[in-house]
Formats: sequence, structure tokens, C-alpha cells
Amino acid sequence: ATSPYAVLQLRGMLAVPYFEKALYELADDDVTVERLLKLGDEVQERIQGGPAALPLLAIPHILSDESSCYYHGYVLAEMSVFQTRTHFLEKYGRIVDEPRIGADLTEVYWNPGNGEPFLGLVEKLTGKPLSADAWVADLNEDLEERIAKEKQEYEAAVKAGPRVALPEVDLGMQVVVVNGDEQICDSNTAG
Repeated sequence: ATSPYAVLQLRGMLAVPYFEKALYELADDDVTVERLLKLGDEVQERIQGGPAALPLLAIPHILSDESSCYYHGYVLAEMSVFQTRTHFLEKYGRIVDEPRIGADLTEVYWNPGNGEPFLGLVEKLTGKPLSADAWVADLNEDLEERIAKEKQEYEAAVKAGPRVALPEVDLGMQVVVVNGDEQICDSNTAG
């Protein structure tokens, strides 16, 4: 098995901009309540394979003029996250406890701010134009292989220990978990 729920989530994200596109392509005379409801159903059938738990007309971005035609940005942002993660894993071999990543993100993504186009920033950092390749590869990864790989990575990280030594912190607090009158545990006695 791969990641069927992640695919459903992606299809749900994609349905919104496809609906907006179809909506704005309608002739003015076709903009009726009945046609909009039918159009939402048609897009969900085509993109998601049937009705979704959240109808497209319930998405606030579609109903609000200041955020209309905005939702595709979430899809592009998520796509860039997968491409960026893949880039760092290929470049540094890891993401957690890798200080060079912060420096790269600061220099290429954060310092320019809105002074450079989004697509240019992604290409500047990763060396490739924005594409869905990394996201699709993630969605196609076999679930059992992913679990085994992540377990191996976790065990290697535990064995290596933290890269940054942190002092012991005592918050001076006590946590007690109770269910009604029954005490389940107490941090003073259970650690």
C-alpha cells in the first residue's frame, strides 16, 4: 500500500482551484444556484471520485472576494515543501539537527521576502523549477518501506544522540492525570 489518505487530501486541495477555474469560465447567464451546486458536484466527481465530506461551496476562499483565486497557492506551497525537503535530504542526508538548513532557508527563502517571485526562490534553492515530482514520489512510496526506512532513521538518530547539548530543565511543576476520582498517574512519582 502507498498513502491513499494523502492522495485523497491532495485531491481535495486540487478540487478547490479546479472549481474556481470552472466557476470563472461560466457565462454570466449560467451563474445560478442550481448550476453552481451542480458544478461543485461535477468537479468533486472528476477530481475526488465523488462527493466529499466538505462541499466545495463551503470553502471560505470561494465565498470571500478578498481570498478568491487564492487556494492554488496552498497547493504550490505544499509542492515546494516536498521539493525543498527532497533537496535537503539529497544535499545533507538529513533534516533534523542540520544547522546548514537554517542558513540555506534564511539566505534563499526568508531574506528576499516578497522581493523575489516564489517560483524563482524554489528554483534558486533546489536548482530545479517547481514541480510535483517530489510530492508524487512521496505519495507513491510503499507504506511498509516507508515505515522500515523511518524506523531505521529514528534508531540511527537515537544512537547518535543529540547534536546540540541541552541543559536539564526543571519546570518546577507537577502533572497529575485523573479520571473522575481515580488518579491515573503523578509526575512526582512516575517521572
